[in-house]
Amino acid sequence: MCVPTYRITVTNQTFRASDDHDLPSFDAARVQGIKAALEIGSDEVAKGNPFFAAEVLVEDGDAASGRFVVSIGASSIQ
Repeated sequence: MCVPTYRITVTNQTFRASDDHDLPSFDAARVQGIKAALEIGSDEVAKGNPFFAAEVLVEDGDAASGRFVVSIGASSIQ
């Protein structure tokens, strides 16, 4: 059985990261992309940026399969 290859791209106004992943399904690719964006966002917020947002694009071949927005933020409670 052939495992499909998905291209996962995480992008916002300051960066773009893209990589191919052999994953069993679109749902697995979606989860992988969202996890990647959350990991990047967590690092950015930990560095002191109060808010992070990025688009996650999951592509199967040449056709776009799904687009998602991921955001993470932190603010002090006063």
